[in-house]
Amino acid sequence: MIGVTLANLKKEYPSFHTEVSVNEKIAYELALTGSIAGKRNACMFSADGVYEALDPLMSSAYTGVIGGFLIVAIKDTEEEVTPLGPFSKMPLLVVETLEDFLQAVTFGYTLSEKYEIPVIIQVTPQESQITIHHSPITTRESRFLRNPSRWAATPRFRFLLHRQLNDKIEKIREECEVYEGNKKFIKGKRGVITTRKDYAQFPDEDESVLVLSTVHPLPRKLIASFIDEVDSFYIVEGEYPVIELQIQDRAKLMAEPFLSGYRKETHEETMYGFYVVRDICGPASSINIAHGIKKSSPEKKVLAITSEDAFFHSGMPAFINTMYNNSSYVLLIMMNTREQEIENLLKGWGFARMLHITSSKEIEGFKDTDTLTVVFYKGMI
Repeated sequence: MIGVTLANLKKEYPSFHTEVSVNEKIAYELALTGSIAGKRNACMFSADGVYEALDPLMSSAYTGVIGGFLIVAIKDTEEEVTPLGPFSKMPLLVVETLEDFLQAVTFGYTLSEKYEIPVIIQVTPQESQITIHHSPITTRESRFLRNPSRWAATPRFRFLLHRQLNDKIEKIREECEVYEGNKKFIKGKRGVITTRKDYAQFPDEDESVLVLSTVHPLPRKLIASFIDEVDSFYIVEGEYPVIELQIQDRAKLMAEPFLSGYRKETHEETMYGFYVVRDICGPASSINIAHGIKKSSPEKKVLAITSEDAFFHSGMPAFINTMYNNSSYVLLIMMNTREQEIENLLKGWGFARMLHITSSKEIEGFKDTDTLTVVFYKGMI
């Protein structure tokens, strides 16, 4: 909850608008439209939810915005959005405390409005209730400028936008070099580069620490100066090596941390004899992943798990593709209220192998199935 209530802001500023959308993609597109029209906008998602808005997100760095636009990702699970920085070519900040978040919001809007680009902020929630003392909101008129070379996505225009985007990123990198949210603590000749502030609060006695908030683009001069002051260093970040892949000088990089347990071990998920894949790359992405696994390793027993909403979001074309290419995995759809709708769709496509289970243990009965099968399960698994 936010101390400054939305109702109070709406009363004080009649032009202030909030909306809860039916899914993340729609929310993103609405906020992006407002920013293209010159309004200051923000979207708030879970870290998982950001990946459900990838379609518009991946294009918006190129088309850009006129008003400021922040994408705030709440890291309430192990999922991180840090890979989306270099992947989308958007500036990305990582913060953990309320103070750092407010600083990042100010910096993010400054970058967004100065360079006409959306900015992603990943924040770890620390408090159940916060109070934000906001500055006066500036009223702006909506104004959409006709500019086909910017808003159209033809190859020629996109190539020009790509060059402009590369220039923007390098200019933003210079801004990140002096951002106060990046902290350097020199104590010894062993070093740690991380996004986690607790390393600076409880460092080893002989360990130097560089805490980075600006994960993309990386402040290379700051990192180079830190590397020059240590004999060796390691990197502590999420499962995807976003920082590591951007560091050019790796001569002093240690393969593993000095202390164990910093990097999370990943384990393949199995269930009742199946290799399990979930929607790790977006809504219903498990369908395409399962299809790819079966084509590369036909002997594997694969169980794809998705939800009814994800199936309607992106699963329909993926499932039609796997039907066309004769895949033979088992698709389990977690149902709530839309089972009949999905059944009608599948029947309309000429697909008939649909079954219902009431217990997760019943999945074991499908492990010898060698044809594409859809299983409906009411609940979570």
